Amino acid sequence: MKRLIIMPLVLMLSGCPGGMPAPHPRVTFINGNYLCFSTDQKDVLNYYRIESSRSKGYHIEKSEYDLQLSYPSDCIDFKWSYGYSYTVSYGLNGKDYVHKFFIDNNGQLTNMVY
Repeated sequence: MKRLIIMPLVLMLSGCPGGMPAPHPRVTFINGNYLCFSTDQKDVLNYYRIESSRSKGYHIEKSEYDLQLSYPSDCIDFKWSYGYSYTVSYGLNGKDYVHKFFIDNNGQLTNMVY
């Protein structure tokens, strides 16, 4: 009888093992077709991935991995298509971040709520 009580209690207190933690929300710096991940020269960009809703579901538009770039080298040119939502996932100083936004048909950027 004790085992029936102790075992579920141990599982409740320890929690469920999970996978990778979700990335933290953090905005990027976008000016026209210019995208910067950070303006601090101490920050190091490890990777980035730009996804859009242009295709059915999300489609990877551009990505680079195994990077070691600091500002201003962590800025890239990217041609945004209007009328679609985007997700920019990136690693900065070994931590994972994500920026979700929508660009309307007039080119106005709206950050998505996390």
